[in-house]
Amino acid sequence: MPREKGIRNIFAQIVLAAIPIVLLALAGRVVYINLKLANTQKLLERADHQQQAFIPLPAVRGKIYDRRGRILAGTKIVPSLFADPALNDDKILTADVVGQQLSISKELIIDKLNKDPSSHFVWLARGISADDADGFSKEICKKLGLGIFYEPKRIYTSGTLAGHVLGSVNIDGWGQEGVELYDNKTLAGQDGYEHYIRDAARRKIWLINSQCRSPVNGQNIILSIDSVVQQFTQKILGATCEQYRAESGVAVVMDPRTGEILALASWPEVDPGNFGNTPPDKRRNRVLTDPYEPGSIFKPFIASHALEDGVVKMEDTFFCENGAYTVGRRTLHDAHKMGTLTFPEVVILSSNIGMAKIGQRMGNARLNHAVRSFGFGRKTGIDLPGEDYGLVWPAARWTSFSTCSIPMGQEIAATSLQLVTAFAAIANHGTLLRPRLLLAAIDERGQVTKERTKPEVVNQAIKPEIAKIMVEQILRGVCAIGTGKKADIPGYQVFGKTGTAQIAKSSGKGKGHFEENAYVASFMGGAPASNPQVVVIVSIRRPDKKIGHYGGTVSAPAVKEILQSYFDYEQIPPVEAVDNMTKKAEEKGDFGF
Repeated sequence: MPREKGIRNIFAQIVLAAIPIVLLALAGRVVYINLKLANTQKLLERADHQQQAFIPLPAVRGKIYDRRGRILAGTKIVPSLFADPALNDDKILTADVVGQQLSISKELIIDKLNKDPSSHFVWLARGISADDADGFSKEICKKLGLGIFYEPKRIYTSGTLAGHVLGSVNIDGWGQEGVELYDNKTLAGQDGYEHYIRDAARRKIWLINSQCRSPVNGQNIILSIDSVVQQFTQKILGATCEQYRAESGVAVVMDPRTGEILALASWPEVDPGNFGNTPPDKRRNRVLTDPYEPGSIFKPFIASHALEDGVVKMEDTFFCENGAYTVGRRTLHDAHKMGTLTFPEVVILSSNIGMAKIGQRMGNARLNHAVRSFGFGRKTGIDLPGEDYGLVWPAARWTSFSTCSIPMGQEIAATSLQLVTAFAAIANHGTLLRPRLLLAAIDERGQVTKERTKPEVVNQAIKPEIAKIMVEQILRGVCAIGTGKKADIPGYQVFGKTGTAQIAKSSGKGKGHFEENAYVASFMGGAPASNPQVVVIVSIRRPDKKIGHYGGTVSAPAVKEILQSYFDYEQIPPVEAVDNMTKKAEEKGDFGF
């Protein structure tokens, strides 16, 4: 009996000892099964991933047209070469084949293939020729894991024409500069894609329709730019800059009645199809990014408000101190010694001293109001990126120096776009308009989705009757008998204003003073004075002083040539009536300088 009891105890102990072993074995089995299932799931997911593929379906970027329907920017479909590194077993052979066919560095190709070996897609060459694409047969593509993908590429039809206006797109078709950037969302559209099942040879078997999306092509836009006007404006601007060995130059042609920009040019020119290889300084659209002290072309804006505020009358006279006027510790000078001038003659002959005395009559409060009413110190709101505000100090910072400097176009900075927009306001009965570049956007169904055909009024800068006096009796006189005679065109009643501004030092010793022999030569003009239809500004930066640096010498002839070309192009006949200023010029002659 005791023996049997002992046997049972031993057996019980064995069972008790075995239980943890069995439980441990079962746990191990469970772990093994789960690991195998997990690994199987991963393998299934990997196989599923390898069998499925997405093909991007790029949207076609919208076209850009000028105001007459001429295409400025379009899109063509070009082949591009890609590789599937996961299917590539011989990178050296791939580099040899692709490098020889496309004249690409073999090292570059190998680097691209090695960048992410687990990837199923890497670009080897974008935008290759059709002949080069044909050189990659199906057999070669299958063997090396290569493929040809057709994608849209931006093209610009006229080289450098309106390059600074159009801007550019990057390799992926995203706007980077100019209109391409400003209206990128309108132009770009929305890319689509196909989701499909493929076999081991990457061949498409069937689409997963529930996970496909068709591309939505970009909308076309119509600009206010006229290609012909843009072309001769760029040509004349470039020739002027080269003639006077200038650092740079800008020109704008605008319809003052609508605010529409007909031409906008910056020199040196830029090719929108080659922006990536162009230095940033050359890509900059100086018309709206480079403010400068305008000098004498600013005088009409102050003079018009002096007249409107009743501070001066047309018959008022000013003694111009024979060319030197000391105010406190400062002596102001005129380019020529002048005695007593009437108020119109102060502007017509561009007397700094006469304008300083007008500023003293006005006082800083009225001067500040005059400056602000023409839009200086704020963006014009043009349809382009990168516009500068210019510089107008708060009125609290203006001093007695400001009282004399502002009327001469000093102690203030403005862009050429701000200046021509303000000048257009005088030509447009005193009404300041927002400059316009975009006229309409049209989707691929031909529906107009955006339209800007009506002028956008900013404010009434001066009264219509004051604007009429300024245009017909004062600014017309500048071209008939004053400093802008080289801009006059017989029969077209050209009106305008010259400006020769020194360039201020921006850094280093003497900051805030002017550089020696460094000028901006400008002229703003329009015609006809009796019914203004077009205004133009040309500003030339750093012309060679040995050749010429005055606005009336350098820029006025360029404006004349642009205006004459515009009238010929639009077939606008001369004005039949002879205006008073023409009669005066015939009777009195000019002032001798």
